[in-house]
Formats: sequence, structure tokens, C-alpha cells
Amino acid sequence: MSKDTSTETASLRYDLLAEAMDERRLELGMKWSELAERTGLSEQSLRNIRSGRSTPRELTVRRLEEALGWVRGAVRDTLAGGRPTVSEIPRIDPGSAGELSWRVEGDVVCYELTRMIGDNPFTARLVVRDGRSREQVERELGKVMEMARIQLED
Repeated sequence: MSKDTSTETASLRYDLLAEAMDERRLELGMKWSELAERTGLSEQSLRNIRSGRSTPRELTVRRLEEALGWVRGAVRDTLAGGRPTVSEIPRIDPGSAGELSWRVEGDVVCYELTRMIGDNPFTARLVVRDGRSREQVERELGKVMEMARIQLED
């Protein structure tokens, strides 16, 4: 989608998109700042999209759909008056080595943290069904990593 000021833009249902984004964000236990981080957008840009002040371009639409675990075309469908469809394909956040990565599986978020312990990679995973923040998940997985390091390096 590109920026457009035609009557077609005026008929788009940004209220439905805003509601769907908020519902999904809460289902995944994300704050708006976390959604912004995952999409590479600012929180203000997300507010502008939700309010209809800004029409998202195609790359932005794809980032939103991936971050929210929606199928391709879900944003467009929602703007047209429909409901977004949750993707059955897990999406993985491309994080660098040692970074927290995540994927959406239905209504849960699966986090993974991989670190080198000695000369071996070690991965800790956590499935989140509640509203824990990304920061809290990072702390919890960090504790698991520390316990693994102690056990494996002895």
C-alpha cells in the first residue's frame, strides 16, 4: 500500500485495524514498544497507522503481519472490513547470535535464547501464554543460561 489521499483511503477501516492490532498484541503479551521494536517502527508510527493518519507501505504491512503472527494480506483484509487470520507458519525474529529470538505459534509466543557455553551452543526456550514482557522473558532465560553455564563448565 502506498500513501494515498483518494476516497478509497477514506473508506478503509482503521478502527478495525487498531482494534485487531491491540487484541493480538495483548494475546501475545506484548507492549506497544515491543511491537514497535519487532516491526522496526516507532511507537508514533504505529499510532499514526492505527488512527489512519498514515497509510502503511507494503514493507510496513509485511512487518506488522509478521510481528503479529498474521498471514500475508491480513492488514489489507482488516482495512477492508474483515478480520485478520493468524498464521499457521511460525515466524522467527532474525536476531543475531546470543540475541533473544521469538516466533508466534497460534496464540503463544515461543522465545529462544542461544549462547555459547564453552565451545558449544546452548539454547533455552520458553513458551509464553501470559502477559510477560520481553524483558521479563529475557531475565528468566538469562537465569537458565547461567544455571546451564555453571552445570556445563564444572
